[in-house]
Amino acid sequence: MNMIPVDINTPEYFEAFTGQLKTAGLPYEDLNAEEQVLIGYYENDNLIGTGGIEIYGNYGLIRSVSITANNRGKKLGTQIAYHLIDKAKEKKLTGLYLLTETAKDFFTKIGFETIHRDAVAKPVQASSEFSHVCPVTATCMYLHLQQSC
Repeated sequence: MNMIPVDINTPEYFEAFTGQLKTAGLPYEDLNAEEQVLIGYYENDNLIGTGGIEIYGNYGLIRSVSITANNRGKKLGTQIAYHLIDKAKEKKLTGLYLLTETAKDFFTKIGFETIHRDAVAKPVQASSEFSHVCPVTATCMYLHLQQSC
């Protein structure tokens, strides 16, 4: 599988990105390619995976991680997650939060820990993802980022 990661920075890429999220049943209406880190993984010009980070001061909020149905089980989700973690480290973020209804076990394997929503940094709590996009029943998770010197 020859996958190429692409920064979502053109209207065409953004349209494909949001289209995949819509197909996957994930929120996309509040995304903004200019203010967020959005990554698409392509194979033969076809978008097969997505992921993003919203940045709030020293913290990031991972969202929009999706894999097309016929590409699941090929470790692409792991590749996307680590790519996003690397992007967060490049931006010198202290930690990453996420909300999930279906992927708690997946993110636990990567190192995220389940936390209470009240423990989340206030700017992240105020995000649309936390305040009204994701249900309060979604699992809240956190990964502390170790910065290398």
